[in-house]
Amino acid sequence: MSIPSSTEPTANRFERRKERTRNGILRAAELVMAHKGVHATKVSDIAHRADIGVGTFYLHFETKEALFDAMVADTVRRLKDEIDEARRSVSGVIEQIRASTAALCRFASANREVFRVVFGHSGTYLRVVREAQELFAADIEVVLAEGMSQGLFTNVTPRLAAQAIIGMSTQLLAWCTEHADVPLAELEHTLNTLTLDGMCRAPA
Repeated sequence: MSIPSSTEPTANRFERRKERTRNGILRAAELVMAHKGVHATKVSDIAHRADIGVGTFYLHFETKEALFDAMVADTVRRLKDEIDEARRSVSGVIEQIRASTAALCRFASANREVFRVVFGHSGTYLRVVREAQELFAADIEVVLAEGMSQGLFTNVTPRLAAQAIIGMSTQLLAWCTEHADVPLAELEHTLNTLTLDGMCRAPA
């Protein structure tokens, strides 16, 4: 009687454990960096928060900078997935903007620490964060151009308008992550009003 091989299950358990550890490091980094800032945070601070050894940290990330890049990529992926899903759930340019804004506000509210680190003042000028902002600005540019072609929006340069909107939105939301007393509905209303009243030819 042959004994079934346990190689695959063992490998699967190892990969799952490795992924859990990596995610734990990312979540620990979010909390520590939100409190101390990106530059002041040390690898040992993150390892302590994640309850792992420094050596284990380096098994997953070569440097603190590599960790930060991974944290930005993870945040952007999760946020973009939520915004894309929100946009697919409605039709019409104005409805898409409202749905996108709602998704963005919900994400920022539910992920205060990482949003403050990635899009706040400490991260704004870092290359990887600027690349993330460009990704979202490109989507906004397409929506604005479509709205202009339909005669809904004032004719301005879509690329410039998209940069203005993404800059305003991320900075306002980063500020709000430090001011928990701002109601989510008020934040969403403010962003929609500034964006749509500024772009629409007629009241939205």
